[in-house]
Amino acid sequence: MGFWSFLTIAVIFGCLLAAYSIYANSKSRASKAELRRLEARLAGVESSGDLEERVRALEAIVTDPKFQLDREISKLEKSPGPLAPDRSD
Repeated sequence: MGFWSFLTIAVIFGCLLAAYSIYANSKSRASKAELRRLEARLAGVESSGDLEERVRALEAIVTDPKFQLDREISKLEKSPGPLAPDRSD
């Protein structure tokens, strides 16, 4: 391999390495900005008591005996019983 071939390959390799370095740095900055944005959003969600209130309301609904009974009745209405009439006519 001649001197000029070696020099050409070295320059191309150097350019590719520089391009990759720029790409990696920009990706790192973008991910850091995204991380800061998500952390701020999470802090906002945690500081508002709205989420906790929603969870408490859902727990109250799901543990309510009337809700459980309504679900069981709904299941029975949807499933055909053993004495269901044959509707293949």
